[in-house]
Amino acid sequence: MARPIRETPILFGEDGRRFEEKMRNAKCTVTPEQYAVMYSHYKSVLASLERGEIARKNRLAQKNGAVAR
Repeated sequence: MARPIRETPILFGEDGRRFEEKMRNAKCTVTPEQYAVMYSHYKSVLASLERGEIARKNRLAQKNGAVAR
């Protein structure tokens, strides 16, 4: 059985100010080249999922005796 998730602590004082400052100054560490690679992988996964969904629908149509598109 899963363990319950503990409550998220609230930061006060210097810890809170330091955390807030770090969040304000956070910078994206992904270069445009890395982003392009990640986006191409994303598009290929979407295409693969779409092909799988079309194949699933065709199998279901054949099983039910309908004409597949």
